[in-house]
Amino acid sequence: MIENKHIPQWKIEEIDHLIDLFRNYKNIAVIEVAHINDKQIQTIRKILRGKAVFRMSKKSLQLRAIEQFKDESKKKNLDEFVNHIPGQSSLVFTNIDLFELKKIFHENKWMVPAKPNEITPVDIWVPAGDTGLPTGQVISELNMTLRLPTRIMNDTIHVRDDTRTHKAGDLVEVKQAAVLKKLGITPIESLIKIHFAWSDGEIIPEDILYVDIDQFKKDVATAYRQALGILFEMPFYMEDMTEEYIRKAVSEANTLEAIISGERIEISAKPEPKVEEKEAKEEPEEEEVGIGGLFG
Repeated sequence: MIENKHIPQWKIEEIDHLIDLFRNYKNIAVIEVAHINDKQIQTIRKILRGKAVFRMSKKSLQLRAIEQFKDESKKKNLDEFVNHIPGQSSLVFTNIDLFELKKIFHENKWMVPAKPNEITPVDIWVPAGDTGLPTGQVISELNMTLRLPTRIMNDTIHVRDDTRTHKAGDLVEVKQAAVLKKLGITPIESLIKIHFAWSDGEIIPEDILYVDIDQFKKDVATAYRQALGILFEMPFYMEDMTEEYIRKAVSEANTLEAIISGERIEISAKPEPKVEEKEAKEEPEEEEVGIGGLFG
């Protein structure tokens, strides 16, 4: 007889706790924590205290909890949500809007040291001035490892000029990273980012949460202009687009005049109201009616 595998009590309690969080919060965000500073997580937890709960659990326990919650709640898209949870992640449970959560994360970015044996995404600069480091062997590290121009003043090492040690795309070697950290250089932006989110049955992927609103507005404006361009080429006239037709006609007339004579003509963007001519005093009205008047 095969004996049932014993599940430690702490795992059962963790699964139960996660299920309770799923019951009490409608929005769940997934954040990857592999490259996030522990102090950064602790700080954002304090900022969001009472508004959000961060729970870092083993992925196997997260999956068990979600499976049980799915069976219990019958909520949609939990299977897809499971498929987007990376190995090292934290689930963030909240009832505030996910876009507001993203904004809070963005406003609380950290600057961190360059990591050893990683490509730097930005230029790394060491500013001129007092490093606060005493004279000794460290000066050779600054000179040899980072090639910094240094001098001794008041028993501390000073950097003579602002110096770029790495360009974006360069590899930061282990020794270089150690010396930069010793100098307190923190050039890398660390941002807690939502990898994926689930909102009461609806999936919200990263590309939706982080859409560039300004670019989106530009794209909409461009699409509108393109649509107008197509409209003007159509072999029919739309009465409610009169002003757009007139603006286009004015623009084309000015361009044509500039090409022909080098001078700009002024044409009103709106048609002038038609002024009826006064009746001639000496001749009856009937004699002034043209051929168009014969057809009423």
